Amino acid sequence: MYDEWSASVRVSLAAQTVAEHENGGTCRQCTPDGCPQLEIDRPILDAHRAERAQWLAERTRR
Repeated sequence: MYDEWSASVRVSLAAQTVAEHENGGTCRQCTPDGCPQLEIDRPILDAHRAERAQWLAERTRR
């Protein structure tokens, strides 16, 4: 099976998952011990935001 996602799609899905869990929300994958999908998606979104912030900082220095 071909299972490669484009970065923009993956970041969008990660953002959706993180938004679902804001303010104590849950999703279908949540368990009493936490959410495995959130554990995957939060680092993806954090990394994207860090890369974006670095890119914006570099652009403003020019």
